[in-house]
Amino acid sequence: MDVREFNVIVAGVGGQGILFTTNVIARAALKLGLNFAQSEVHGLSQRYGSIRTELRIGSGVSSPLILEGTLDLLLALEPLEGLRQAPYISERTTVVMNDHVIPPVGAYLERFPIPSFEEVLELMKGLGPKKVIVLSAYDLAKKAGDYIVANTVMLGAAQATGVLPFPEGALREALEEVSPSRYRDLNLRAFDLGREAASLPG
Repeated sequence: MDVREFNVIVAGVGGQGILFTTNVIARAALKLGLNFAQSEVHGLSQRYGSIRTELRIGSGVSSPLILEGTLDLLLALEPLEGLRQAPYISERTTVVMNDHVIPPVGAYLERFPIPSFEEVLELMKGLGPKKVIVLSAYDLAKKAGDYIVANTVMLGAAQATGVLPFPEGALREALEEVSPSRYRDLNLRAFDLGREAASLPG
């Protein structure tokens, strides 16, 4: 498989499994023998702190840092954090976004107004991405068995977009390998629900 460059950002807040999500994608690339470069976590590791990881896949990749306007896939586990990635979004970007807004702690302390999800979605679409897919990831995760696997729901949706440079099944296999044994079945159920939801028309 010849992949020149494919850029991914996973954005959200502490406690959402950002690093795990990124590691699953990296494992799929590794299993397929694809070159990749993964950034360190950018942001605060404490719960609800802003977090972003960058992952670049392909033969033309040497640095883990993504240039503005060159993002191919944005996994926005939290919509406000997804919107923070605006400089990286262009007509080549597919956005997979959770619809659950987690207000920044600072907004509460400073009493800043917090935009609704509908406002965030409108702003996201205004950035001109190739496609925006919205999921109720927490609802689907609860359906799978536990809201903590909302990130895995998002991975399933990412697979369904068809934009990842992986053959069908590769991401799910990587998830199965990376998941701790006690969460494996739960993660796989969540992945399948996310993939199904993102495959539905509309």
